[in-house]
Amino acid sequence: MTFREGEKMRLVPLKPTLFSERACRSGMYRKARRDFCLHEDFSKENPEAGIREAALAYFEDRAIGWHDGKGNGPSNHLCCSQSCCVNFWFPFVQAADQLGAVLRGLGYDVTEMLEIDADCAMRDGTAPYVAFEWIGKQNYLGERLRGKVATDDGRTRGANFTSLDFCMRFRRSDGRIQVVAGEWKYTEYYAKGVDLRHSRSRSKTDRLDCIYREHLEKPDCQIAGDVPFELLFFDPFDQLMRQQLLCTAMERAGEMNADVVTLLHVAPRANGELMQRVTSEALDSFGSDIHAIWAALTRPGRFKGWQPKICFRWCARTHRSRRHATT
Repeated sequence: MTFREGEKMRLVPLKPTLFSERACRSGMYRKARRDFCLHEDFSKENPEAGIREAALAYFEDRAIGWHDGKGNGPSNHLCCSQSCCVNFWFPFVQAADQLGAVLRGLGYDVTEMLEIDADCAMRDGTAPYVAFEWIGKQNYLGERLRGKVATDDGRTRGANFTSLDFCMRFRRSDGRIQVVAGEWKYTEYYAKGVDLRHSRSRSKTDRLDCIYREHLEKPDCQIAGDVPFELLFFDPFDQLMRQQLLCTAMERAGEMNADVVTLLHVAPRANGELMQRVTSEALDSFGSDIHAIWAALTRPGRFKGWQPKICFRWCARTHRSRRHATT
C-alpha cells in the first residue's frame, strides 16, 4: 500500500470528529464520489475551524487560487497539501513569539520575527508574519504567460508561476534579516524519468535555454552542485530548482530588506514514494533521499529539509511553554 492510499484510509473515519455532518458525505472528485473527500459543497471546511474564516479571507483578498479548489474555496480532498500547509502555518500569521519559537526549534537563528510588510494587510489592518503562495514582488525569473514574459502585476499567486507555499521573515542574532520561504508536501509523488525541460504548450519552449539557464549560471546562484542543468528538470527537483532560483533572486534584490533568503522543504519521510524515489536517476549519487540530494546541490545554509512531524513537535512544545507561562 502506498503512503497516499494509507492516508486516505486513515482519514476517512476521522471525518465526523473534524467536519460537519453535511461535509462528511462523500465528495465529487475527478468525476467520481470519494469517501476521502468532503462533499464538494463544503470544501471550505478543509481549513481548520479556528482559522477558517481568516484563511479564506486571506486567499480571497489576494486573488490566490486554491489548488484543485472548488469554486472559490479550497480542494475537498483530505490529503490536499495546500490545506495541510495552511492549517499548520496560518495560526502563526499573527503570533510572532510562537512562530519564532517553532523556527528556532527548526534550527533558525531567530531573535525577532518581522512582519511580511510586502504582503497585503490583513482585514484588521495588521501585516501578517506568514505569507502564502509568495511569488516575489517582481518576475525575477522572467517566467512566461501565453508565450510572453509576464509583467510583474500580470502574475497570479499560486498558479502558473513559481510560488513558495509559505514565507516568513526575521532578524538574526548578527543583525541580518533572513527570509525563509518554502514548500509543504504531503502525499505527492512523481514518476521517474518525466522530463519537464520542454513546456507542454504548443510552442514546446525549451525551459532551460529560454528561461532558467541564465539564472542557473549567475555566480551567486544558490544551486552550486556540480551537476548538468538538464538533470534538474524532473519533479520534485524541477520545483526545488525554481524555488531555489526565486530565493536567490529575492536575496539579490534585497526583497523585504532581506540579507539572506533560504528555502525550507517540508515533506513526510514516511512518504517513500516521494522522499526515496529519485526521479532523475543521475542524481542518485548525491544522496539517499530528496532532502539529502538537494542539500548536496545547494550552497551551505541556503536549504533545509524537515519532516512535518518535527514541525508539529516544536509547535506542541511552544504551545505547552505558552500555557505554562500563563498559569
